[in-house]
Amino acid sequence: MCDKFIGMLGLAMRAGKLTVGTEQVFVAMAKGRIKLVVASAMASEGTKKKIRTKCEYYGVRLISADIEIGELGRMLGKTYAPACVGVCDENFAKALMEIIGST
Repeated sequence: MCDKFIGMLGLAMRAGKLTVGTEQVFVAMAKGRIKLVVASAMASEGTKKKIRTKCEYYGVRLISADIEIGELGRMLGKTYAPACVGVCDENFAKALMEIIGST
């Protein structure tokens, strides 16, 4: 993942626009709060399938990021290793999608 993408995730975290952790993301998705999900490509196959299925069901865009699960947690200042994060702001979601499109 490029530094710009990681920096944008960190900015979204500091702005309070990220939901961190698979179950928390699923709850927020059900409430219509999630605009984009960023999932670690290093998560287990079962977890990736569960995330993909929920995103399809709720119509939420999904990015599979080439980031280790532990690294994703460290980047966001967490002591645990989340398999995914949910972006709760449309502008941050668009910015992250643009960064992915430009790489």
